[in-house]
Amino acid sequence: MENYRIMKQLGQGVWSRTYMGQQKDTDQLVAMKKFKANSCDEGVDFKALREIKLLSYLQHEHIIRLVDSFATPDMAVVLVYEYAHTSLDQILRNRDIPLSSPDIKQHIRMLLLAMDACHEKQILHRELNPENMFYLEDGTMKLRGFDLARMHDGKPNTLLSPQAFALWYKPPEVLMRSQHYSFSADMWSVGCIFAELMLRRPFLMGQFTELSQLDKIFKVFGTPNESNWPDYAILPLAWHSTVPVPPVAAVSLDGIFTAAPNDAISLLKSILVLDPSNRLTASQALRHPYFSNEPPPTPKGNLILSSPPPEAN
Repeated sequence: MENYRIMKQLGQGVWSRTYMGQQKDTDQLVAMKKFKANSCDEGVDFKALREIKLLSYLQHEHIIRLVDSFATPDMAVVLVYEYAHTSLDQILRNRDIPLSSPDIKQHIRMLLLAMDACHEKQILHRELNPENMFYLEDGTMKLRGFDLARMHDGKPNTLLSPQAFALWYKPPEVLMRSQHYSFSADMWSVGCIFAELMLRRPFLMGQFTELSQLDKIFKVFGTPNESNWPDYAILPLAWHSTVPVPPVAAVSLDGIFTAAPNDAISLLKSILVLDPSNRLTASQALRHPYFSNEPPPTPKGNLILSSPPPEAN
């Protein structure tokens, strides 16, 4: 820690605290995540080591850059990142920041580029949500939050824990306790963020429990059946009382996203699909006509990331 000065605390999670810091030699602002110290017998936090490994492997314009990492005398691990000035969560909650259709196109485009980079290198993120999308001053989106990320070779017999993903962004197969999910699970979260950009609020807001979240999903996308999700019946919770009775038909997304252009609805419908095998990949989504149709995405340097200063009297 002798090379850095702590400016202020930015946030706190289950396993770590995040601070704004400054490099003493250069005065460069950084973000510092300090994982909670383990006992000497337990050694260095494995979550921190995993994140160091993944971020060292992932070098991409839209992935947060790891500047430094070190252990403290009490066995806490500190990860030092480039400093980002705001997050998509902060942008969405600030009603003074306008979000035009071209703005939305650029925001989701940068997220898909980050996802394509992760999935191409066989990394499953598992914690996509607006709080993990950060922005540099020049408008570049930087994806963070790799605490729960895993390497995944894509083989169907790979076992993964269902204890991942933020609730409102959690895909239905993981809510149904599948342990064999893959990159399509991340894409469900991408679709939820895309919907949130258009609505300016979370799209699928369950009431604090996974059963409530499933109920919310099924009331929008319909009850799973042999037609819309053939493999649904083999999932661990398939015969639980999570499925609405009687069966519920899907609602029209056009009626929910009334201000969205048709090509945006088309892309959303191709990502938010109950059957994971039918969701677009990140690479396929980037080739969707939505991104080549008019209007073009707002140049990232023109994105509004904070409230305009008050006018002088």
